[in-house]
Amino acid sequence: MSKRLRSAAVLPVDGVEQATAEERTFAALDPATGEVLWQVPDASTADVVTAATAARRALLETPWSTDTRLRVDALRQLQSVLRDRSDDLAQLAAAETGVPVSLRAEHLDAPIARMLADDRDQAAVVTAVITPGTSPFAVALEEVGRVLVAGGTVVLKPAVEASSAALELGRIALDILPRGVLNVLTSRDVDVVSALTRDPRIDAVSFTGSSVNAERVQISADRAGKHVRVDAGGPTLAQAGDDDLAEVVARAATTLAANAGQGCRLPATVLVPPHRYDEALRVAVEAMEAVVVGDPADPATRCGPLRSRVARDRVVRYLALAEAEGATIALGGQVPDRPGWWVAPTVVGGLSPQSRLVREEILGPVLMVVADDASARA
Repeated sequence: MSKRLRSAAVLPVDGVEQATAEERTFAALDPATGEVLWQVPDASTADVVTAATAARRALLETPWSTDTRLRVDALRQLQSVLRDRSDDLAQLAAAETGVPVSLRAEHLDAPIARMLADDRDQAAVVTAVITPGTSPFAVALEEVGRVLVAGGTVVLKPAVEASSAALELGRIALDILPRGVLNVLTSRDVDVVSALTRDPRIDAVSFTGSSVNAERVQISADRAGKHVRVDAGGPTLAQAGDDDLAEVVARAATTLAANAGQGCRLPATVLVPPHRYDEALRVAVEAMEAVVVGDPADPATRCGPLRSRVARDRVVRYLALAEAEGATIALGGQVPDRPGWWVAPTVVGGLSPQSRLVREEILGPVLMVVADDASARA
């Protein structure tokens, strides 16, 4: 962890750690057990003003945006320290959001390696970066890195359940980056995101998350005349033909089950030739049964808990919808009798390609196997 105590409920803003304006906190919960981990600062709209002012000042009144050598040296040092701390950061992600440490290569190590990639389309501006809880470090490192490399400054607002990961990133940066270049706000208050999209000191908004929230952010930021970068993810379809059916189905199952299906553009549905449907369902069940479910801190685990009670309940509602649509639950479909927010790896059959479960993003370890005439012609 950083040199500072993670349990300290303070925000890394304007080059120092400071309490929120209203000195409020909320509990970070362990998704594997539901137990309280520690307290997290709960920012308000007053803290948005403080952070946006700091980011604006760092952009206009320091050499950060104009001194390329300063930026390169500082960001390389930040990247090096993140690599050195990566074991602790992987454990933090496992504790806070249930991302298994076995998946650190894609959720942490690769994002650290890519964080200095140059985006020629990115301008040196103040950017509010709003990130999801499904992979606490991956999106934050990519988006924050993209802005900082270009000479911009950042106010980072993570999803509630990924707050501690963002705070740790901000605390590490305090020792390396100039004052005000990276500011972190954690909050349960939906007005904080709205305030970020409207604040006149912020030039651009980067949002990654659900399509519903993406639309709200887009509308609010558009009205404020800001540049908006939105990634709302969405489900993807894998199509299996006669020649590759077993391979495609098994790969979709193991890919989806990793991190309990919490990720963008995962192959949540496999379209298969109708005459091979029973075989495909059997392959999917066998692949899902082989997935190791358990403690996300255990290197053998591939599928941990859902990141929050809200995320778990969302998946449960989709499973109820599947039954209402006449689906067959070939495997799983239940909430295990254990503390925390778990859903058993699940295989669903008997749906049509027009089902809501096929068209919408479930964000859980639920694979749909769907008979489709187009796959028979593939």
